[in-house]
Amino acid sequence: MKKKLVALILVGTMLVSSAFTVNAESVKPDKKTETTEGQKKKEEKTGKKDVIKDKVLKDLPTEWDLSELYADEEAFEADMERLEELIPEIKKLRGTMDSVEGILNYLESPDTIEIFTIEYRAGMYTNFLSSLDATDAWAQKASARFNEVIRKVAMEFSFFEPEIMEMPLKKRQEIFSDERLAPYAYELRNFTDPDYKYLSEEQQTAETLFGSVANQLKIRNIFDNVEREKPEFEYPDGRKGRLTDAVFSNIMDDSQYDHEFRKEIYLLRNDMRQPYANTYAALLEGQMKYNWAKAQNRGFDSTLDYKLKDSEVDPAVYDRIIEFAHRVSPKVYEYYDARKKILDLDEIMLCDLNVSVTDYEPKKVSYEEAVNTGRKAVSVWGDEYLETFDRIIEKPHVDVYPSDTKETGAFESLDGNEYDPFVLLNFDGSESYTSTIVHEMGHAVYSELTAENQNIYYTGPGIFTQEVASTSNEIMLHKYMIENAKTDEEKLYWLDREINLFLNSLSRQCLYSEFEDYCYKTIENGGSLNADDLAEKWQELERLYYGDGVTIPDNSGIDWARIPHMYYGYYVYKYATAITYAASVCNKVEEDGQKEIDAYLDFLKAGKSDYPANLLGIAGVDPMDDDTYDSAEKLISDLIDEFIETAK
Repeated sequence: MKKKLVALILVGTMLVSSAFTVNAESVKPDKKTETTEGQKKKEEKTGKKDVIKDKVLKDLPTEWDLSELYADEEAFEADMERLEELIPEIKKLRGTMDSVEGILNYLESPDTIEIFTIEYRAGMYTNFLSSLDATDAWAQKASARFNEVIRKVAMEFSFFEPEIMEMPLKKRQEIFSDERLAPYAYELRNFTDPDYKYLSEEQQTAETLFGSVANQLKIRNIFDNVEREKPEFEYPDGRKGRLTDAVFSNIMDDSQYDHEFRKEIYLLRNDMRQPYANTYAALLEGQMKYNWAKAQNRGFDSTLDYKLKDSEVDPAVYDRIIEFAHRVSPKVYEYYDARKKILDLDEIMLCDLNVSVTDYEPKKVSYEEAVNTGRKAVSVWGDEYLETFDRIIEKPHVDVYPSDTKETGAFESLDGNEYDPFVLLNFDGSESYTSTIVHEMGHAVYSELTAENQNIYYTGPGIFTQEVASTSNEIMLHKYMIENAKTDEEKLYWLDREINLFLNSLSRQCLYSEFEDYCYKTIENGGSLNADDLAEKWQELERLYYGDGVTIPDNSGIDWARIPHMYYGYYVYKYATAITYAASVCNKVEEDGQKEIDAYLDFLKAGKSDYPANLLGIAGVDPMDDDTYDSAEKLISDLIDEFIETAK
């Protein structure tokens, strides 16, 4: 998961509308100097380039060192004071946006660049503190201080877009046809679009003010991760345990536990959130109403239209991926039926979909072992990719192990180009967690290559393309594990894992997205999110996506409450498009080799410098081409057929 900084949403309007390419080299520090010079010395000494594919990584750091961002609280406060000092400099830019020179000055001003750089650094820092412990006093204080200052900055920047858009269209067309702005064509596109819907300065100010108090996700995460009671349970051997989402995942993946115990824990997970169903519903409704209000404020007829336009995604893409998920469902039902027969179960439930169907036991591995296995799998992308991979993971930029206060799940985050990416994991010691590691490192390498090759305005690729980079790594990992399996049992295990990768990314995420769409349409039509109605809709969709062969228990209707992605606004469908497009990328690499690998690396280096569809085109993928979906369907179908045949 590529984490978006919630705090930076406050200045989203300013960052999006003014995110233009800058020629000034000072805004793109050379982060590769040390690596390049070191590599040259090695080449001079050995007479040839080191072969790094078989390198073994050892003694890797396992905790973040956030002192790289801020040495102490005083250093953080100094940055906040510096931002406040720079606010008067923003005021001086007012009234100068009516010329090419004024716009260039705005974009290339050292003050503007310094503001953005501090915002990125402080935003990452406060977000990371909260991810480690959202209840920590300093984390809360720093976050509040940052949000206070960034609100002031955003309000001062609110003049930029309206000042340009209030000029006659003819004058805007004249200004933006100037060859000095030609390198900025993608980001400048809206200013010459007669249908572009922009916010007045007053609307931007109102949105910024409301945004500072509308973060329901933060409240939800504190409640769900820290304050909500985690029920106690008893393992089959008599040990006592406390149910967290991480513990749940471990049990679901562990074949030593039978169906009855998995079912007990699955029902307990649903039960532990059920008493708070109305609270979860109210929190989700609050966030969705805010997102819908933003859409209306910007002149859109629905939240979906707003979010797709914000991501520069053709609405037809959203419709196609939902349709595609429905199209492959009959084949998916065959897989579930085969699983039920292989496991010799009278009923199969969602708690039975991750457990191994073979006697092969995925090993318990060290973090270093998991990293090195993943590294071998993604070595297909070449030395430049691996060098970047190593540079990130060998720094204290990866927080590896779970804790009682740490955010669950995993993410990667980088804003700007001042640092290397940071990665959060919750490594559980299982071989299968390697998939999560390569997923997040796929994000990290993409972010890093973008930061090295783009300036501060074109870093931070959107999730629509980011998930292609992460999911391609997972496909390559499963391919590697299948090809290197020593027995048919091991091969069947990894075939099963790859099928689950597709289904969790495609079917499951489209289920989430259809549920989310139902919620937004309910709100947009004047309704409210009633906990009972949500449960009913959730179970309806589960029956659609899992079919009659999978038993859906009565208490499963609360399962939506554990998914924080619902708060982002039409986010999860991008996981489904990503697995589809990643399959196309990986298939092309299999067919054409080095040419396609080079094209893929060019795609990673392009950042967010163009429309997502055009960026994917660099890697040879067309989101509107039938062949893209046909290829993915064939891959899924072939995997299921091979799984069934191998199981026989």
